[in-house]
Amino acid sequence: MRVALISCTNKKMDKPCKASEMYLPSPRFKLAYEYAKKNSDVVCIISAKYGLIDENQLIDPYNETLNGKSKLERQTWAKGVINKLSQSFDLENDTFVILAGRVYSEFILSAMNNFELPLEGLSIGRWIPKLRELNSQSKCSLLHEIFNSMPRYNWKSIDEIPFNNGIYIMFESGEKLYGKDRIIRIGTHNADGRLKKRLKDHFISQNKDGSILRKNIGLALLHKENDSFEMIWAMDSSKPETRSEILASNQSERIKMIERRVSKYLQNHINFTCIQVDTKDKRLFIEGALITTLNHTADFYSSETWLGLSSPKPEIARSGLWNTQGLDKHELTIEEILDLENNIAKIVVSKSINDKNSQKSETIKKTLTADIREFIRIIITNAQEKGLQFIDLVSGDIHKQMRLSNKMPSVCAAMYQVMAENDVILSTTPSSKSSTIKVRYNTNRM
Repeated sequence: MRVALISCTNKKMDKPCKASEMYLPSPRFKLAYEYAKKNSDVVCIISAKYGLIDENQLIDPYNETLNGKSKLERQTWAKGVINKLSQSFDLENDTFVILAGRVYSEFILSAMNNFELPLEGLSIGRWIPKLRELNSQSKCSLLHEIFNSMPRYNWKSIDEIPFNNGIYIMFESGEKLYGKDRIIRIGTHNADGRLKKRLKDHFISQNKDGSILRKNIGLALLHKENDSFEMIWAMDSSKPETRSEILASNQSERIKMIERRVSKYLQNHINFTCIQVDTKDKRLFIEGALITTLNHTADFYSSETWLGLSSPKPEIARSGLWNTQGLDKHELTIEEILDLENNIAKIVVSKSINDKNSQKSETIKKTLTADIREFIRIIITNAQEKGLQFIDLVSGDIHKQMRLSNKMPSVCAAMYQVMAENDVILSTTPSSKSSTIKVRYNTNRM
């Protein structure tokens, strides 16, 4: 469950009302509440006077704030909030979306195992523009922006994919959305190491019973032409009894002909990109979450000429995807999509480093430092796009994220090289060429 916690504001209604209405005179609260309703299952208010309250609870106006209260008073208030949270929610497994400043959140975060801070690092004055940005940002457009910017493959270049485990995102000629190629299918593989084999099942192996995508495209082609053969095509010929029935009806040649037609359609009209995901559980979760997110957004739709509209399967025509499963699983939040984008960037940079490990030692050293610098710049850029004023990076964290081995001096050197005039070294070990440093990077690099 996702639980949003919004701090109270100075501006309030002058009469008793629901908590969700009490603070609406504040533009900041109004925007935070809009974001919370879009990105959480439950919305609560953390009030200086009432502590934790449900959005529908009736409350009286008041004039009280945590600002100016002593540390002990704030800790006592926080204990009351945590106690109420523990009675209604799972502090270990639920995710808490915190839309509150430091004074209201500093002593409650430690009680939560999972939390998000969409406004982290922003001054109160920057909350309103950031919340407006978050509220107006479409999950659908963001996903299309991310995947349209990635390397593209087709059926001839499957073997060029630089990894063997992952998720594929497909596009179809003639399908556009937001001026970009529209996503028309998301898929993965169960067994490890079979990403390329799965793609070849779709594009090359002429076996509809080994590829649900092939079967669905064939059904749409036949249904569009009112061809009754779609009943035969829909049968699972991998079953002995069905195979015998098809052979007896002399339909095997017709099936081969349609297989060739489906292959031609796929090879001429569909291309794809891939993201690396090494474990099965993660692949299945991300696949389902991406499918669900697109299916649930009102601004995701097909063109009027999309072949999928001719499918006899209503899930395909309604969703705009060549998917019939995973349409109603976990829907990603904007923050989760941005995290996914950040993780993709990390993997790309890490892969770039690993691919160079066979070069000569001095060349490796120079290239490694350059890649680390690029990795750091990607993190800073992502932080800037999230509206953060700064981001704190620790050498050990970078070393771990990039899966390096005994390269801490190179990490520290890159961190120093990336520093600009307004960046600050927060901590080092005594040596001037420290092997453990923490730097606060200002996201405005102009």
